[in-house]
Amino acid sequence: MAYWTIKKKPEIKVYLTPNTLNEISTFVQIPSNFQKFFRVKSPNKYKIKIPGIILYNFVGEMRDRINRGLRVSEKAVREFNDKDNAIRYLRENYRRVMREGIVDSKEDIDTILLAIEQKAILSTADEGQIKLAMELGIEIIEPKNFYNLFLWVMILLILL
Repeated sequence: MAYWTIKKKPEIKVYLTPNTLNEISTFVQIPSNFQKFFRVKSPNKYKIKIPGIILYNFVGEMRDRINRGLRVSEKAVREFNDKDNAIRYLRENYRRVMREGIVDSKEDIDTILLAIEQKAILSTADEGQIKLAMELGIEIIEPKNFYNLFLWVMILLILL
């Protein structure tokens, strides 16, 4: 037989950057009883410190990606006589080479910085955010696991 003893009412805070909340709102309407757990906040970009090796590695990664992007462009010019096929090839491959698996927007950086500032667990499926979060030692939870955890806490809050 197993049982749980809860000594303190569980608390959950979900921090979102304003841009993240706007993006989520375009996909789904957030029920009002969930909204009370949300804290919309921008990170204080002037106070958060990032180790220099992170910037150093990022620049190296971008240099490598630029070179790979150039090779994609050269291939499109050399191998395609038809402009439409060349453009299609470029769009598919250049974007993949330049953006997959790397933080590629201000919104991505804001989310990482907010997780650092709040000493929070990051819930994201974005490969670039996951990679940078791991380098920075930020704990990560998959979105589906976060959602299940969130629902359990909601149930506990209702029962207590």
